Amino acid sequence: MEIKMKESPKYRQPQKIEIENRQWPTRMIAKAPLWVPVDLRDGNQAFAKPMNVEKKIRYFKMLTAIGYKEIEAGYPAASNEEFEFVRRLIEEELIPDDVRIVVFTAARKDLIDRTVESIRGIKQAVVHCYAATSDLHREFVFHKSPGELKKMAVDGTRMVVEALKDAGLYERCAYEFSPEEFSDSRLDYIVELAEEVREAWGRPGKGNFILNLPATVERRPPNQYADMIELFTRNYSGMGDTTLSIHTHNDQGCAIAAAEMAVLAGAERVEGTLCGHGERTGNMDLVTSALNLMSRGIETGLDFSNLPEIVKFVEDVSEIKLYPRHPYAGELVFTAFSGTHQDAIRKGMAQRKEISEYFGQGWKVPYLHIDPADLGRGYEGLIRINSQSGKGGVAYVLENVYGIQVPREMQKEVAQAVQKEAEASGGELSAEKIHAIFHTVFTEAGGNTELRDVKIRRPAPKDHSGTAVTLKVRIADREYSLNGTGGGPIEGAVAAFAQCPAIPPMQIESYTEHALGRGSDAQAIAFIGIRFNGSETIVHGVGIDRSINIAAIRAIVNALNRKG
Repeated sequence: MEIKMKESPKYRQPQKIEIENRQWPTRMIAKAPLWVPVDLRDGNQAFAKPMNVEKKIRYFKMLTAIGYKEIEAGYPAASNEEFEFVRRLIEEELIPDDVRIVVFTAARKDLIDRTVESIRGIKQAVVHCYAATSDLHREFVFHKSPGELKKMAVDGTRMVVEALKDAGLYERCAYEFSPEEFSDSRLDYIVELAEEVREAWGRPGKGNFILNLPATVERRPPNQYADMIELFTRNYSGMGDTTLSIHTHNDQGCAIAAAEMAVLAGAERVEGTLCGHGERTGNMDLVTSALNLMSRGIETGLDFSNLPEIVKFVEDVSEIKLYPRHPYAGELVFTAFSGTHQDAIRKGMAQRKEISEYFGQGWKVPYLHIDPADLGRGYEGLIRINSQSGKGGVAYVLENVYGIQVPREMQKEVAQAVQKEAEASGGELSAEKIHAIFHTVFTEAGGNTELRDVKIRRPAPKDHSGTAVTLKVRIADREYSLNGTGGGPIEGAVAAFAQCPAIPPMQIESYTEHALGRGSDAQAIAFIGIRFNGSETIVHGVGIDRSINIAAIRAIVNALNRKG
């Protein structure tokens, strides 16, 4: 008789963390943790083409320039190149006095000895040792009992102590231990192991012993990870002599959330990488994490004021292009295509002073949670135009890139012209293209009417209080010399046009003007709205000239041509 085994579900909920009166959900992050970039080890080992020594030195210098005070340098026992890199940092005195490096090793004597050899002569360092503690690893990778695995971790720690003492480095170095796959391990077991590892290290003090509790593979939701961290702090007796560190990966897309919740739960030190590079889906993104805190008014100790340059460097060494919507660092993260969003951003940017006074904070703009300028980004890319964009977006681009202040009553008409082109192309329109459309439609409106010459006399010969305007125009195949007098040049031009039987009666409904640029050679731009033959429709034209008066007359001609 065939015996069928009971089928288990393929996936299950992670085991519930039993914790009473958890405190972390009600806390607020008040200060930044100690940030520790692991780009040179965890990030680098995930690149298809790992960095060479020269690139790693450049990367290290960038990390110190950003402001990191503790930097994982690598796994010096893994290869000669890794070893050489650490040696060059020391021998070429590339490590600032206020920075200490971390060197990574497995709990094996030959690897530990090689690791300690790599840091001879260093002023200060952290030796980081690890052992995977999940039942999955213990039973099916190591094939060890809980006691055997604990002994391996404790023995490894003692070997680190011995090697450091032999090298005369014990007093200069701190020790970091990681129970790898902490979030998939039994918590009571981790507490016991941590107690024994701390005792084996033997040097009390916050800066001397670091316990790193990693979500090596993200198998739990962030709240459960935080529960584990808080519960650990309640049961572990050495919190006063231990710096509690965390290390999260992004397998389920929650590395940032897990890290922030872990800090609320008691973590003081956070490991991650710039832009989230690392094994599989990557490590926790240090840029995002730090700028999250910065956006909440918390001093981070880090400088990302040149973020585009940092991103370009990371892209170059990793040979991986950053996703354009990557938080903070992506090309499009401050860009709006939607018309309603564009309008709100445009209005918010125009009223920043008033908004600041109203809310009592320096930056608060619709749809922009942080000032792009703080990251070395300009405002020109805030609004980009496609078929979904609105009048406010088009107006913003013309004003901020080209200084053309389209009057409110004309913005809809300009936007319609741009949208028509966007729909035809099916894609985004550059600022240059928008500018070209504006000129083609409104300032260079081809048609039957051509302005050949303008003469303006003030005062007028027969009316000393008025202005006389003489126009030479070509309409179709005929040339006309037209004369008119009015209170000003525009009124005089309208009176002149009224003398031509080929031009319909017109009434000026709106007029604005402003300078384009500064200085003696700056041009003027004039916007005019005209009602022809008493029609309800207003036709707009735009004129540009060094003379504001001639610019206004050119605007009338362009409106005539646009009428058809």
